[in-house]
Amino acid sequence: MLPLYEIRKSDLTVKRNDYDLNFPEHMHKYIEIIYVFKGNQPLNIENTEYNLTEGNAAIIFPETIHSYGGSGTHDSDVGIIICAPKLFGALFPDLKNFRPENSIIRSENIREELRLAFNSIKPDDEFEIKFSWVCVIMSYLMKTLEFKQQSAEIVSDITYKIIKYIEEHFTEDITRESLARQFNVSECYISKIFTNKFKMNLRNYLGLLRAEYAANLIRTTNETFTVVSSLAGFQSLRTFNRMFRATYGIAPNEYKNNINKLIK
Repeated sequence: MLPLYEIRKSDLTVKRNDYDLNFPEHMHKYIEIIYVFKGNQPLNIENTEYNLTEGNAAIIFPETIHSYGGSGTHDSDVGIIICAPKLFGALFPDLKNFRPENSIIRSENIREELRLAFNSIKPDDEFEIKFSWVCVIMSYLMKTLEFKQQSAEIVSDITYKIIKYIEEHFTEDITRESLARQFNVSECYISKIFTNKFKMNLRNYLGLLRAEYAANLIRTTNETFTVVSSLAGFQSLRTFNRMFRATYGIAPNEYKNNINKLIK
């Protein structure tokens, strides 16, 4: 399984994957846009299940819990854009205060201009070109969607708070003990959250996030694997190598040598 969850420390990320995505519940402060070029993509947004088919799109707003339930097989073609709301400045309303009535945009409601933009944006384009296409995509999406006011009340769900904390601190030394102390709950409670909600333990969840961050560093820097491992939050190079292989199916050096084949 190759996790989708993109690096939140980049303001704009574009990916094109020749497989349906699979990743447990998570959230972040970015806008996430998905478009299915071929096949289908199972998606869960705040406990509502969807199945995006060819030509469908979805938009996930910041601080929204979501997950992907694909099989990871190479019979789909899925594009994803993850971008920071701050990039748009005054172009759009304060997106933190709004949510779409329906996050799914069916094929029949997607204009040809929007479809052209999805087909035109490329992961290896220069930032300025990618950002231009994202502005076009967001403009058409904002015209298509209906929005509702988002309550500004403080979130009380402890699970939500724990997920958010991990998304912001996953490169740091996080343990069940430190989370329990941070949120004044028992370590057993932390374990149950990950066992029941994510179907994996905290260590593996952190490993997935760190492996994805490490993969981004390998793609975009010339740092050694020792440095990449440390920056991603792994405690040792051995743990980094083991988790990276478990996540991507290949060793870090194989990934680096085959970047052009792995990423469209």
